[in-house]
Amino acid sequence: MNYGKEQTLRKQKKLSNKRFRIGRKLLTLIYQLAFVAACALLTCGIGAAYGIYQGILDSAPDIREIDATPTGYLSTVLDADENVTATLVASGSNRIYVTIDEIPINLQNAFIAIEDSRFREHNGIDLQGILRAAVVGLSSGNFSEGASTITQQLLKNNVFTGWTDEDSFSDKLKRKIQEQYLAVQLERVQSKDWILENYLNTVNLGQNTLGVQSASMRYFNKDVSGLTLSECAVIAGITKYPSAYNPITNPKDNAKRREKVLNDMLAQGLITAEQHNVAMADDVYSRIQKVNSDIQNDAATVNSYFVDALTEQVIDDLMSQKGYTETEAYKALYNGGLTIYSTQDSGIQQICENEVNDLNNYPTNPKTSFSYTLTVQKADGSFAYYDEQTMLSYYRSSNADYSMNFASESEASQAIEQYKQDILEEGDSVPENGETFFYTVQPQAALTVIEPSTGEVKAIVGGRGEKTANRTWNRATDSMRQPGSTFKILAAFAPALDTNQMTLASVKNDAPYKYSNGTKLKNYDNRYRGFTTIREAITYSNNIVTVKTLKQIGIDTAFDYLVNRFGFTTLTDQDRYEPLALGGITNGVTNLELTAAYAAIANKGTYIKPRLYTKILDHEGKVLLDNQPQETEAVKETTAWLLTDAMKDVLTEGTGKEAYFDTMPAAGKSGTTNNGKDTLFAGFSPYYACVVWGGYDDNTSQEDWTTSYSKLIWRSVMSKIHTNLPQKDFEMPDGIVTEDVCKKSGRLAIEDVCTNDPRGNMAIAEYFADGTQPVKECNHHISSSICPVSKMPAGPYCPAHIAGVQIVGGSDKTEDAPYLYKGENQEICNVHKAPAPPPTPQPDTAVDDSTADDTVADDATDDTPDDTADDTAGDVADDTTNNTGTVNPEPQASEAEATETENNP
Repeated sequence: MNYGKEQTLRKQKKLSNKRFRIGRKLLTLIYQLAFVAACALLTCGIGAAYGIYQGILDSAPDIREIDATPTGYLSTVLDADENVTATLVASGSNRIYVTIDEIPINLQNAFIAIEDSRFREHNGIDLQGILRAAVVGLSSGNFSEGASTITQQLLKNNVFTGWTDEDSFSDKLKRKIQEQYLAVQLERVQSKDWILENYLNTVNLGQNTLGVQSASMRYFNKDVSGLTLSECAVIAGITKYPSAYNPITNPKDNAKRREKVLNDMLAQGLITAEQHNVAMADDVYSRIQKVNSDIQNDAATVNSYFVDALTEQVIDDLMSQKGYTETEAYKALYNGGLTIYSTQDSGIQQICENEVNDLNNYPTNPKTSFSYTLTVQKADGSFAYYDEQTMLSYYRSSNADYSMNFASESEASQAIEQYKQDILEEGDSVPENGETFFYTVQPQAALTVIEPSTGEVKAIVGGRGEKTANRTWNRATDSMRQPGSTFKILAAFAPALDTNQMTLASVKNDAPYKYSNGTKLKNYDNRYRGFTTIREAITYSNNIVTVKTLKQIGIDTAFDYLVNRFGFTTLTDQDRYEPLALGGITNGVTNLELTAAYAAIANKGTYIKPRLYTKILDHEGKVLLDNQPQETEAVKETTAWLLTDAMKDVLTEGTGKEAYFDTMPAAGKSGTTNNGKDTLFAGFSPYYACVVWGGYDDNTSQEDWTTSYSKLIWRSVMSKIHTNLPQKDFEMPDGIVTEDVCKKSGRLAIEDVCTNDPRGNMAIAEYFADGTQPVKECNHHISSSICPVSKMPAGPYCPAHIAGVQIVGGSDKTEDAPYLYKGENQEICNVHKAPAPPPTPQPDTAVDDSTADDTVADDATDDTPDDTADDTAGDVADDTTNNTGTVNPEPQASEAEATETENNP
């Protein structure tokens, strides 16, 4: 800056000012002291951090003492009586160790390319990878991208096995530092080939396989040394998420991952462009399906559907509760020497399997379906892939009723050949191993048995027919099917009673009805019963009363009970609509979750998350998982008992009579979906809850008369598993009262009125949660005079009258219609009419014929005025009403506006 003469003089004077000089020195001193203090603190911090870091390193295992090679112990499953029911070992067994020279270089490079591209260069930790992960995390806010090297993964899997017990960030940081430190140390004492060899014999590759040799045998039925480049890419692609990239169950997702592996290998110079293109053109997945269909495990090693479901729950719990990755969970289960105390009752399991496969429980001979995959090489060299769903869609495009269920395997085979002829075009060919198929008996069935008081699952059957492999499709836990009318209890009636909006005596008008969108709704038997109680609606599975109940309590309330109280995990917000009451939902439900929901009602309203094991010990005998019951209140105890009492009627006189057995009290609810696609029976005793499902795998319709087998299986299973159990009934809780009510109104019954309904006595004793019982008298019955001859409301000319009863507030087109009081418009006795008028005196003179006819017609008309009968009937009704003290009926609403009386106090 330039200064003038005057400004320069003032500046010099200021600088020479003594006070200014002192202040400046003091400020400089403060800055210097602050700097020194900061340096001291930084030095102390660095020193402390270094001390901590050094302490972590000092506490790390000695590299000379650790063993990073894979080891393993068989895991054992015990039943409820602690008998061994299964031993869990990886498919192909990780004990088949292969050396690095037996593992193809393409397989080694495939893993390196996708997991640790700088494996050959780094010293055990990948600083570049760590920096990349940090940048991605900071930019995205998600620090999920990994930077662990193959060396670190080997140490984590085989040395730091206790990492899953880490409770804090400091524990994780300590382990991570030690892991990186030992990775560097390990690479100083072991070769890259040694590290890669042990890693490839350790890694989880899905389908119960650990290590590349077992994976090669499981997916390609060949030694690992014979794998092609395409096959190597398939196996390497599984590593990140073994279940999601399983080439058997998720071939399309694995194909995307295989492509990434091959692209990365090409980009890293590990393969040529020609090798890449040949591998990409390989129809590898048809071979995988062929091998899978040919695998038939030794019968002695094929576990039950229960054990299959158990392994899934154990893996899920290890991941959610212990923080395992999927790979660590698999390794612990199949190689960790665990002792699993399952809840399975082997005796009940055997009974269930026998009954599901007993032909006597089915009304028709079994049919045959198939699982079919076909690979076609087109004339241009490309491949097209077809499966049974493609076949189904192909034929249903022209025939909506086409079914893949055939009378025999021979007919099914003929259908496959016809399909090939229909889709193959000129120049097409089927490569070797290009098609696979296996047959399945139909209709299929599934069931679950749960002990309500503990939530323990005692038996699971996931399919009908011989089980030939482990962890196959489990229809009890994997399939989501529509629950049909079994949902009425859970979605409509349980919330209605539990919120005190309705009682078992509450009445809805069962009359022609439409959903809010105008779609007509009808009952399965095409009847309209008129005023119907909730108990009757449960007993006879009434659709209209159920939907009206749902609308009264609110769809959101129903949805909340299903998801947050009854434990259903498969519902979506799209299910918040009226068909929810009847089980019309987007995804369906699993048999296991439906059984758990009914078990909650059996357990006095307490829901317990279904448990397949009670505890798991590690190979040293320490408790790894303690699976205590997880309880929540689904409904009040009084609600549960009332629902149970109503469902007892289903078995004795309602839609579930075929499921009835007389050796133990039981309650239940039947269910059949549209066109008989699903048949269910859900029920329970004081000891066990059981749900049986049946249907075709392709969701084909079943004829109504063939859907009884779910009830027959339920009856057979329940009667047998209760043999020799002490007699026991459902215990009535405190807070239950009884009242005599009218079935046509849900209110207090009126003596000589409700009891004299033309169809019989409508007064019944009903149970209520105390405080919900009615306090008002019936308003749907009215006393009237009835002609004993015609049984119709008496007219003025009936010689005798008897006391009668009519219905008010009902609707036409229902079974109440003949008994409705319609005021001036109702019909009266048509037997007793006005007496004929006396003859008119005739003159002796002749009378013109046409004049005589007119006179008689006029006289007849004049003597029977149009409104006489109606007025008289109205007077009689009014008189009768006044004499009994019943309120005169209001003018009747139209059918759509017919009143529905609720039973609130």
